[in-house]
Amino acid sequence: MKYVTYVILVFLTVGCEIGNEKATTYFGGQIINPKTNYVLFLKGEKIIDSIMLDKSNRFLQKIPSLQEGLYTFKHGNEFQYIYLEPSDSILVRLNTWEFDQSLVFSGKGSAKNEFLINLFLQSEVEERMMYQNFDLNEQDFQAKIDSLSKERFAIYNDFFQNETTVSKGFKKLTNTAIEFPLFRLKEVYSIFHKNIYNQNEFSEVSDTFYDFRKKINLNEENLVSFYPYQNYVVSYLYNISYQLKEKDSTKNDITVNILNAVNEHIKAEAFKNMLLKRILVSDFLKSEATCRVNEEALRLFMANCTDKEYIEQVNNLVKDCNYLLLDKPLQDFDIVSYDNVPSTISEIINNKNTVICFWSAEYMSVDYLVSRIRFLEKRYPNLLFVCINMQTSPQVLNKEDFLKLSEIDNQYLLSKDSYAHNYLSSEYPRAILIGSSGIVINAFASLDSNKLDPELNKLVN
Repeated sequence: MKYVTYVILVFLTVGCEIGNEKATTYFGGQIINPKTNYVLFLKGEKIIDSIMLDKSNRFLQKIPSLQEGLYTFKHGNEFQYIYLEPSDSILVRLNTWEFDQSLVFSGKGSAKNEFLINLFLQSEVEERMMYQNFDLNEQDFQAKIDSLSKERFAIYNDFFQNETTVSKGFKKLTNTAIEFPLFRLKEVYSIFHKNIYNQNEFSEVSDTFYDFRKKINLNEENLVSFYPYQNYVVSYLYNISYQLKEKDSTKNDITVNILNAVNEHIKAEAFKNMLLKRILVSDFLKSEATCRVNEEALRLFMANCTDKEYIEQVNNLVKDCNYLLLDKPLQDFDIVSYDNVPSTISEIINNKNTVICFWSAEYMSVDYLVSRIRFLEKRYPNLLFVCINMQTSPQVLNKEDFLKLSEIDNQYLLSKDSYAHNYLSSEYPRAILIGSSGIVINAFASLDSNKLDPELNKLVN
């Protein structure tokens, strides 16, 4: 009831002001179980504003002269899209424990955003189910795609019959949200089908299978931050890069192929820079986890990326990789417990085979960290797992996260002058594998890499 009263009061105020400022837009709401004391409001990758929560975890932002389009609001590690038009007055209410599922919109402009979030949630479920159909032949797989498309557009048509004032821009965005995930499934079909049947070559598809590509613009600058569009473009680039490898034995480096494909097909500068970094970093983090730098991929990135911040991040990643040497002793460094008791890593390891997991709330959620470590501890009971928050202050975590972290042992922070900061400049999560003699067995492993298990088995054996 308190929240309803708050909504009424806000919109009485907003309604009065809108009468005088027709172009003014309002965005606000309430966060239940907040992770931080603010909400970020973004356009694409750019932060427009940081909106503080009040004592009741509510926020409200006045946005004069807003440009219609897709925006993002972010809280903690979670984010969601919001489509805004001038004079919209939208409130959101969500619980961080179930971020997307609990999200509710109200106010002027809320109907289109409710429709969009429901479309996302439904699509996620349907697309996961579609992965079980990659063993079908082309005709049957296409029939599944057509059936999903028909169902989604029936919902689309029903919505727009009742919402006659929605803009052309929102209709285009919704079309993208419906079609592009289905297009992406078609792009990855041949790769998955090949893997299912352990074929040496891609499955042949008809000449019309990729006809949908004819209506796609790979450089829609208003859509590049929209995940359905972005994920389709990446899948397309991967698909043509794998096919190139199949046709030309000299083109066997997939990462190099994809970077070349980005340079050839993507002309929107910001989008191109983002893809170049995303592909290079992904290749590095998912590699054999021995700090392998793909020199040709790095050369292509440096030759074609124009974003100074991205270049600095990649340079830091390479520097971090080269700082620690394999088969050499790990230099001791200072750590501190969450209750401010100082220690050193050598005291914690104490001649045990150890996995040191460096993480930060910016790149990894506490939920994922806890679930992953608990799984690995159960699978490798003879290994010691030590988790070190790269941030130097416990204040970056809320009470809920502290409680979750208590479910696993050996949790620490870095002290401000710890030696380990020398090889953590990129701030990417990183696992270092240390043998019982204190020797570095693996200098840069990734907790979510499918190549982590072989590395851990080496440590066990």
